[in-house]
Amino acid sequence: MSEFDEPKKKKPTLGLEVLQGLFENGSSSLSQQFIRWKLWKKWDEYVGQSIASISEPVGYRKGTLHVWVKNSTWMQQLIFTLEPMKESINQKLGFNYVEVIHLTLDRKKVPTSAEETAQLKKSVENLMKGDD
Repeated sequence: MSEFDEPKKKKPTLGLEVLQGLFENGSSSLSQQFIRWKLWKKWDEYVGQSIASISEPVGYRKGTLHVWVKNSTWMQQLIFTLEPMKESINQKLGFNYVEVIHLTLDRKKVPTSAEETAQLKKSVENLMKGDD
């Protein structure tokens, strides 16, 4: 580059792109929650419209995705599609987020962790303070 050449200017990055990059890189304390939200939001794109119409993700913990199913007949049918569902989700997210899919008829029987709840609360507080 000669002294007369001007360096190329980078286009400014949108705030949304910056936030998405922070949340998707896995190093942010909120990235797991963002990825989970993304899966919930795009459920029909990740598993297909027909499966999405009779199911819905209701929980995620340590690689296990809990999916509510409309009734026992559909649950029996979905048992045969668990592996392709898992592969589709992981492929669309770009990494192995889901290790196991657990089907349930009861939305309330999804395990929660007090530790995870406390960690999320702390992450949100830090984000609001600007400490993250």
